[in-house]
Amino acid sequence: MKKFAVIALLIFAGFKGWERYQSNQSLDPLMEQPYVVVYGRDSCGFTQKTLDDLSSAGVNFRYFKIDEREVADSIHARMEESRISTRRYNLPVVDVNGKISIRPSIDDVLAMYGQKL
Repeated sequence: MKKFAVIALLIFAGFKGWERYQSNQSLDPLMEQPYVVVYGRDSCGFTQKTLDDLSSAGVNFRYFKIDEREVADSIHARMEESRISTRRYNLPVVDVNGKISIRPSIDDVLAMYGQKL
């Protein structure tokens, strides 16, 4: 029974890792110039840290509350187009120049922001 539980745990962990790190395709950018759009919740510490880090780095960004139906529908459509599951995911979701990331590091966001469209 322990072996089964360990194998099941390894399979689950492998799937979650694959799901998180699979290469998603870039989408058509929302804007013609480089941009960062953050989708999250005011009550989410990770969202607030991302917003603070972006402000500290001097990045102009837009922030949308994921709990608003129109916002959720919009980002979910973009996530699905990028082959990212919308069933359950961490916040914030960040769109940088058409590349969707789930809870990316500030370094990753800045690197993507600096890339050409």
